[in-house]
Amino acid sequence: MTDYAEEQANEIEALESIYPDEFQAISEKEFKIAVYPEEQDEENPRGLSLHVTYTPNYPEELPEYEIETIEGQIPSSYYNKIRESVKQVAEDSIGMAMIFTMVMTMKEELDNIMLDVQRAEEEIINEKRRKEEEAEQAKFVGTKVTVENFMEWKKKFDAEMLEKDAVLKAQRAKELKGKLTGRQLFEQDKSLALSDAKYMDEGDVSVDASQFDKEERGGAFDDDNDNEENAVWKSFDKEE
Repeated sequence: MTDYAEEQANEIEALESIYPDEFQAISEKEFKIAVYPEEQDEENPRGLSLHVTYTPNYPEELPEYEIETIEGQIPSSYYNKIRESVKQVAEDSIGMAMIFTMVMTMKEELDNIMLDVQRAEEEIINEKRRKEEEAEQAKFVGTKVTVENFMEWKKKFDAEMLEKDAVLKAQRAKELKGKLTGRQLFEQDKSLALSDAKYMDEGDVSVDASQFDKEERGGAFDDDNDNEENAVWKSFDKEE
């Protein structure tokens, strides 16, 4: 006659030796074993536990067990896969101690999950890098020019230039205000030139330069005559 209680006690002793930190005894026939992946994600750690209660005829029958989450989140699709895998190895192990095999199966599935997560993260990083590279390359690829988009661009460009020109003129006028000479003001303000022209039309007399030339020549001629007369009188004085 098989002593199931003894087999169960021996298995618990072996499990406590293999998993000194992970094994948690609840009673003589009930315990939990924490299971973690080989390579843990420090930012998002994950962990499960196998909660086992021996049945009277274990290992000739399956124990009562439950897979529990103790840390992090396991997507339902992965969780269901772990349960199916553990159930399969347990059924294949009926008639012999099976808890160690069940724990190892859970650990392998967790390792697979971590690999999948790592691949997914790498894909996200690669996709992000690819988009950044495409965006950078797009800077050097010009937009195809059409009549429509050129006219639209020119309209915006002309408006911007007019606005900038108006701002520059206003700034320039502000800087020059109070610093211009009379001549500069006259040259810049057309209204001054027009007002002067109007003033000339209303009252000023024009000057004929040729008149000055004639008078100057006449004066010079009179001076010559006076000199000749003086010379004649002097000659008479000498004869007397």
